[in-house]
Amino acid sequence: MSETTEAAEQEIEIPQPEPDLTPEELVRRATGMRAWLRDHQDETDERAGISEDTHEAFLQAGFYRALQPRRFGGYEFDLRTYSRMVTEVARGCPSSGWNLCLAASHSLVVAGRFPERTQREVFGPDGDFRAPLPVAPSATATRTPDGYLVNGRWDYASGVNVSTHFLGGALIVDGEGGLPTPGLVLVPSGWRMLDNWGEILGFRGSGSNSVVAEDVLVPHDYVSGAHLANDTTDGPGVELHGNPLYAGRLMAFFNIQLCSIVAGTAWAAVDEYQRIITTKNTPLPPFTPRSHDPEHQRNLGLATALADSAQRIILSVADDYLAYAARGLSGGEPFSALDDQALSVTARQSGQLACQAVEMLAAASGSSALANGRRMQRYLRDVSTYKTHVNAQHGSWATVYARSLLGLNPPA
Repeated sequence: MSETTEAAEQEIEIPQPEPDLTPEELVRRATGMRAWLRDHQDETDERAGISEDTHEAFLQAGFYRALQPRRFGGYEFDLRTYSRMVTEVARGCPSSGWNLCLAASHSLVVAGRFPERTQREVFGPDGDFRAPLPVAPSATATRTPDGYLVNGRWDYASGVNVSTHFLGGALIVDGEGGLPTPGLVLVPSGWRMLDNWGEILGFRGSGSNSVVAEDVLVPHDYVSGAHLANDTTDGPGVELHGNPLYAGRLMAFFNIQLCSIVAGTAWAAVDEYQRIITTKNTPLPPFTPRSHDPEHQRNLGLATALADSAQRIILSVADDYLAYAARGLSGGEPFSALDDQALSVTARQSGQLACQAVEMLAAASGSSALANGRRMQRYLRDVSTYKTHVNAQHGSWATVYARSLLGLNPPA
């Protein structure tokens, strides 16, 4: 631990609800909710988001504060802990994992890329903070003497149903005739969530509603020039907190989030397949338990290896993310755009393996397992939807990475 980190730890402005909470206990709590979340999957889908009871359970468990700075009421756990927590929740209910992850994770973005005054205001007075982050700059933030005037609509604002604030990509207009530049805008209030989620193929309970802002005025320091298109590792929060957790790049971080969820979905499919083959007989004589059939045994073994590989990869990526950030923070080689691409393409490979596990088990489970309301059908729909996400387009992103390696399109 660096001296900067030690100094930052000593300044606690908002107390943590549980100062003695450990990473191991956080993950244990997530694991302990698995059966309850699984039993409420149908309800979560029907609500298009987690219930108030689930939300309250996540609040009490400290899940939303996992990546939030200690200084402002969070636990500031590392990415490995966060990934494990998310995977365990998703193993119980993939939609609940998505809903939780994308509401809780963006405290990290605020902590690294917005100034101290802004952080003190949005995390205060009690550290209760949650925000989605649809990164596409589909809105504008126009500078005025009194602040930035925000207008636009963002789709797929996952986690907005339980959020206290809104964070989204925007085109920043300087008000002086310059070209708009992509950035992030933090909107404490005045935004409106649309009732338009739940009809998509999968992750129906993820709370991925659209958000609209109409002439919402936010302070000048609630707009950040950081974005995927012009990412930085030395934002204003780095010195404030002294933790490499807040000195990494965005693309790899986004993939750690999503692939932790999909790894949990793969484990959920493994659990369901094991239940199926231990409770059903083969459809042909001699009608033995499916679990005694070598083909079903093979499927279970291969899928378990795929799920385990997916999770191990994403945990390794999470570890390297912090190692690269720490290296740069200590004056060594910076966390480069090429590092970001390398971690991201590897994380996406984790996602591909997780999807492969679910797809293989769904095909081997029998037609009845894919009926409406059955868990295996839900998991297949969920991974199919993940594969449509722009961040999951593994082949196209791998091509971009290869061009960078070849020097044909070097990263900025």
